[in-house]
Amino acid sequence: MNCLSRLLRPIITTIMLASAPMVQADCDFSDFPKMWGMKLHSVIENSVHNNRPMMVKGFTVDSEFQEVIDFYHRKWKDQFDDSTIGPWHQVSTLTESCMMTVQVASMDDSAQGRLVISNVPTADPNEEIGKGLIAPSDAIVVSDLATQDGVKSGRVALLASSESPSEVRAFYQSSMASAGWSSDHSFAENDAHVLVFRQGLNVMNVLIMPTPDVTQILINEETVR
Repeated sequence: MNCLSRLLRPIITTIMLASAPMVQADCDFSDFPKMWGMKLHSVIENSVHNNRPMMVKGFTVDSEFQEVIDFYHRKWKDQFDDSTIGPWHQVSTLTESCMMTVQVASMDDSAQGRLVISNVPTADPNEEIGKGLIAPSDAIVVSDLATQDGVKSGRVALLASSESPSEVRAFYQSSMASAGWSSDHSFAENDAHVLVFRQGLNVMNVLIMPTPDVTQILINEETVR
């Protein structure tokens, strides 16, 4: 796997997970139905996506793909919605307390997936998404995910800009230096650019990728309190 792919993979996975809408009351994983034999592991314990708290656990289970879907259809009866996102089939439901989504895919003779649950918003839902991000003046913030793991804070944001990749690259090289970040290294692969900045123990990766209509910008930031 090349350098760009190694950087992109965890960021894109995180953004795909961030799909649960806002709800109005507290909930946790004790409320989430689980199949017998389902083995869980933590993916995201404490995160805020577009001002909306959420938690995610991964799972494996020795059951067929369709058995998992049928289990949640039975549990949630007629109060569910089916959809797909990337390789995952999703089943979602909205209860009085929270929004729950199971994402499932086949894995040999078993199934794997994620349990996604959204919690009460901890910020004003009308607050500007992407607040505090260093971004080109025309940039639109598509997604903004914040996480907290002890003393470490993480942030993954997806933006779109009408500027060319070279213009976006020049913007970040100048703006990050002005904000007190030093350039650690940078490289290009085809028409994509990767910039890595450091400020003490803090690290920010900026991935700049051209598309036919806009330039996509992925920002992956890790800060230490």
